[in-house]
Amino acid sequence: MRKTIYSQQSRIVGDWIRVMRERAGLAQRELGRKLGREHSFISKCELGERRIDIVEFYWICEACGANPESEAKKIMKAFADQDKA
Repeated sequence: MRKTIYSQQSRIVGDWIRVMRERAGLAQRELGRKLGREHSFISKCELGERRIDIVEFYWICEACGANPESEAKKIMKAFADQDKA
């Protein structure tokens, strides 16, 4: 199994987090505050420099007012679409 940290799928997740945050009208600092984390945590996740686990993904979705299940399905579709390309 390959490392995930710099994979295309990791890039998709980072981009997705940024889009969710921006849709929610939150700056990185604001989202970091809502999660009890530094803004650098958000930045690293968005840049693909830090992996996030499923629990962190859930918390990020909730903090952005997004449905975690719906967002995960969209990400899985993006993974599948990327694999086809």
